[in-house]
Amino acid sequence: MLPFASSPELRAEVLAACRVLTFFRIVEGFGHVSARVGDDRVLITPRRALGLVTEAELVEIDLDGKPVAGGGRPPLEVPMHLAVYRRRGDVMAIARGHPRNVAAYACAGAPLKVAHGFGANLGAEVGVFREPYLVTGGEMADGVAAALGGAEAVILQSNGMLAVGRTVPHACVQALFLEETAALQLRAQAAGLAPQFYSAQGAARRHGDDSVHEPVRAWEYYVAAAQGRLTIAR
Repeated sequence: MLPFASSPELRAEVLAACRVLTFFRIVEGFGHVSARVGDDRVLITPRRALGLVTEAELVEIDLDGKPVAGGGRPPLEVPMHLAVYRRRGDVMAIARGHPRNVAAYACAGAPLKVAHGFGANLGAEVGVFREPYLVTGGEMADGVAAALGGAEAVILQSNGMLAVGRTVPHACVQALFLEETAALQLRAQAAGLAPQFYSAQGAARRHGDDSVHEPVRAWEYYVAAAQGRLTIAR
């Protein structure tokens, strides 16, 4: 194995993402985080519950999915990460999980139309990749990347979600905003209320209102909560 090409700072961000996504139940026993490393590597979490991952277990893979650094085993869904990175040059990080409320939409194979303001960071609607299996092969992986298209997240039928970002914190915040949106809208619908969904133009305007600072402020809060520096009601 070669030495890590990723910076210590990037590996620390990925480990922080593991703790945040675990604390807020975006992941439990399963899920992964990845980040681009230069032009020819991807840093990814191993085949282990994210809350237990150590720095030594992180893995760097080449663009064919071959491990080149780190001590862990890559997750089965490496092809999905690589397919998204190939298709989307703007994507620098990916968060993959199974949050409970998004999973309700995944079970139904239903797109999530957005009514919640933070959800507008993801656009007016989060679409669905309609194959209810683990994405372990190239053809399905390309299908996920196509279903994602130019969007910020995609729901995987019967199988959770995938969110992308410009940084590891951004991808995690996108995943958390998606779950918050699903939770609030399901709660409103259960109470007999009718969510007022954003149009594409309305979502773009809401996202543009504070698109730079919202993810930064959110990440600062999420990390502090996951590290036990805040007391919050669960």
